[in-house]
Amino acid sequence: MKKKSISYNAIEKEILSNNKYQRISLESHHGLTRLEHSLRVSRNVYKVSRKLNLDYVSATRAALLHDFFTNEEFETNHGLIQGVVHPDIALANACGEFDLNEKEKNAIVSHMFPLSVVLPRSREAWVLTAVDKVVAIYEYGLYKFNPKKAVKTLRFANYSLCFLFLFVINILTIGEK
Repeated sequence: MKKKSISYNAIEKEILSNNKYQRISLESHHGLTRLEHSLRVSRNVYKVSRKLNLDYVSATRAALLHDFFTNEEFETNHGLIQGVVHPDIALANACGEFDLNEKEKNAIVSHMFPLSVVLPRSREAWVLTAVDKVVAIYEYGLYKFNPKKAVKTLRFANYSLCFLFLFVINILTIGEK
C-alpha cells in the first residue's frame, strides 16, 4: 500500500507557528532574513528529497530548523566561528521546542560540514548540507553583493582559484622531471 503524501505546508505549519521560531524572522542572514533563508532551503530540500524518494518529512523539518538561532545567542562568537558553532545552538533550540528524530538531529548539527566536523550520516542530511550551500551562494550573489561588484568578485575568485591550482600542482610535482 502506498503511503499518503504530506504537503510542504503541512510540514512547515507546526514549526512556523512556534513563537520562539518566529524570532528568526527578525534576524539578518545572507542579505535577507534567517526565516526567508530557512524557507528557501526547506522548500528545495522538500523537492529534492521527494524526487530521490527519501524521508522528505524529516529532511524538510531539519531544513526548517537548521538555522534556528538568534545573533544574541553568540555573544562574541562571530564570523567563521559562528559558522562552526551555530549548528549546535540551532540543534539545542530545536530540541527545546520540538520532538526530533535522530535523522533530523544529525541533519541539523552536520549541515555545515566540512566547516563543522560532524559528518552527515543520512542521505537526507547530505541533501540538506548540499542545498544549504547552493542556496547560500545564490543568496549572497543576489542579495549581499551588487551585480557589478559580484562579477568583479567572481572574476577575481576564478583567477585566484586557477593560481592556487597551479601552485598546488607545482608543489606536488617538485623534484619530478
